[in-house]
Amino acid sequence: MTADVLPGERRTPGDPDRHDIPEGGRSGFVAIDGRQVHYLEWGRTGRPAVLALHGGGQTAYMYEEFGKALRDTHHVLAPDLPGHGDSDSLPGTPILGRHEIAATLPPILAEFGLGPVAIVGASLGGITAITLTRSNPELVRAIALIDVGHQLEEAGVQRIIKFMSEHESFGSLEEAADAIAEYAPRKSKARTTSLTRNLRQRSDGRWIWKHGFGRSRPGAPNPADSWRDILDGLDDDAQQITVPTLVIRGAESDVLSDGGARDVAALIPEGRVVVVPNAGHLTAADNPDGTVAHIKSFFADINW
Repeated sequence: MTADVLPGERRTPGDPDRHDIPEGGRSGFVAIDGRQVHYLEWGRTGRPAVLALHGGGQTAYMYEEFGKALRDTHHVLAPDLPGHGDSDSLPGTPILGRHEIAATLPPILAEFGLGPVAIVGASLGGITAITLTRSNPELVRAIALIDVGHQLEEAGVQRIIKFMSEHESFGSLEEAADAIAEYAPRKSKARTTSLTRNLRQRSDGRWIWKHGFGRSRPGAPNPADSWRDILDGLDDDAQQITVPTLVIRGAESDVLSDGGARDVAALIPEGRVVVVPNAGHLTAADNPDGTVAHIKSFFADINW
């Protein structure tokens, strides 16, 4: 833990950096069931609560624009999922399924005294949102799914897997920024200073992702062959959801098709679909204003 720098003081070279605090929000850690969980938070307690769940290979920082936009009206909590960002992995669980991830969330909500909540879930976070709502319906008031459903496109998912697995490490943050820009050309090139949100430096000086998708595990199945396993039974779970649900699709997404978005919304009695222009699968990053506008409108419609 580092000492605060007083107004007018300057950090000298070699001083450790303070943890990255999101604009307009807070960053913190909590121990839950013996596991360190990192979270970001915006707004105040007592306001309508929103649980924001990031996608696979991402971190809670993907919701910085969203949290900043809702901080005056809602209480937004965005945890790093197990084995992502600065949250610990689940002990003895090398490969996380959707049920294992969802089971970590009720204790987090209890720790913060939250529930019911509206859940915003992107990709893996959306899969987790459906799973949690089926297992703990009393905790969920509404769901917004960002570019995810029970039917995903093979080519788009394989492109994600290839990107996350082909870079075991990077020689510099600049090299990582170039790789990200090639993968996500719609996104403005990442500032190297912000990449420490997603990368950590090894003892040999190279940078690795703050997730395990790029590092092989002995005996683990190849994600390129087994990725559909996480979708098993998701359609059945979606059919049991009775809360209002918004399905958000990036207009240029190669992961969730128009048909896939309509199909998952049709499974849910109160499901509806909106499309965000100028956005692919990384909808919240490609067009944050459009994504936030749809979610705010959805919350207004359901008085949340």
